[in-house]
Amino acid sequence: MELPFFRWFRTRFDLAHDMAEPAEIVADVEAGIAFKGTNLWVLFFAILVASVGLNVNSTAVIIGAMLISPLMGPIVGVGFGAATSNVDLVRRGLKNLGIAAGLSVLVSALYFRLTPLTDAGSELLARTTPTTWDVAIALFGGAAGAIGFTRREVSNVVPGVSIATALMPPLCTVGYGLATAHWAFMAGAFYLFCINAAFISLAMFLVARILPLPHFEFENPRQARRAKVLFWSVAVLTAVPSVWLAAGIVRRTTFEHNAQQFVDEELNLPGAYVVTRRIEYDKRAINVLLTGRILTPAQLRAVRARLDAYHLRRAQLTVRQGLAQLDSADARALRSSLLEDVRSRNEQTLASYDARLAQLQQLLTQQADQTGLPAPATLLREVQAEHPTVRQLGLSRLVQPAADSLRADTAVVVSLRTTQPLPAAEAQRLTQWLTVRAGTRQPVRLLLEGPK
Repeated sequence: MELPFFRWFRTRFDLAHDMAEPAEIVADVEAGIAFKGTNLWVLFFAILVASVGLNVNSTAVIIGAMLISPLMGPIVGVGFGAATSNVDLVRRGLKNLGIAAGLSVLVSALYFRLTPLTDAGSELLARTTPTTWDVAIALFGGAAGAIGFTRREVSNVVPGVSIATALMPPLCTVGYGLATAHWAFMAGAFYLFCINAAFISLAMFLVARILPLPHFEFENPRQARRAKVLFWSVAVLTAVPSVWLAAGIVRRTTFEHNAQQFVDEELNLPGAYVVTRRIEYDKRAINVLLTGRILTPAQLRAVRARLDAYHLRRAQLTVRQGLAQLDSADARALRSSLLEDVRSRNEQTLASYDARLAQLQQLLTQQADQTGLPAPATLLREVQAEHPTVRQLGLSRLVQPAADSLRADTAVVVSLRTTQPLPAAEAQRLTQWLTVRAGTRQPVRLLLEGPK
């Protein structure tokens, strides 16, 4: 006998009740794998859009490239084919993914080779250093995309997954690294693409195994056994590197976090300032440039002795003192830091502008409500019905403070801009109509402005 809680749990989290027909799912997967015709043209344009967005450091343009990119198709095909024992689907998915990735790198490299803008902005730099969060986003986003992909009703899940699990921008960053000989950028961006592709495919495999989908049937039992071994080998080869990558990213992120905390807490001494910091996980090295007060050898030994407290026992600490020790790597680090600061400040400024604009719009709405007249846009349409020469209309309340104990006078001000001067009689009639339309005891004053 099934307990009520488990029955409720199974009903709530059932994925089969709104699943599309298996034939429809397979048809959608098949359509997304092949890169020819429409898919190939869309891929080409998505490459250029993403390259331009990275080049001009535009987040909106990059998001647009993520939405139109068809790279999810072959990745979904690999995971779906492995889950349903379809050898041909896996083979074609891997082949088309390789073709699409190679084409993306070559076209973006050609673009960055020809463009006069060669500086790496913050959006491009963000794709060169994968973190632990990228692994989690790819896995959970891929699972959400797999569920949305197999539903009867079209939803906004798949476009959202395209934005969250960025595939095109890292490949275009690889092209930038190839065109400008920034091999570290190229390696980091390709690393990020591999993480996203592997974990999206793994998520699709897991979701498809849960769903009641028919598996490919083999006529020969021996062929079926070979196919089963092949499919599970592909699944393991997909999962093991992904887990290994995830573990490596966790270790890297932990080391970098501990090193950053160590520098912030132990080397920001009174009179001494950290100019740049270079944290290299592969070499287990922390390289810091200090300026200001010179630290003595005894102080440096005391600082190094504190490495164990931050779980950095095997880390090598190099402290350079004085701006005379500034090198090209420091200059690049300073530039990256300045770009990040500028981007952060721009985001904060835009957020404050949006908040202020919302306050002003709310204030204008409140003032319009207190006048007894409709919103300016609505009132403009009503006025234009009788006075077609009116082109713009503004609405506000004017408070005139009074001396001594008299109450302040309040008037409603309606400002109009017309294409032709408004005759005095027509203006008087309009004022009387506005007064009646307001339905309050507040007088209405009309301000007229002719054409410029």
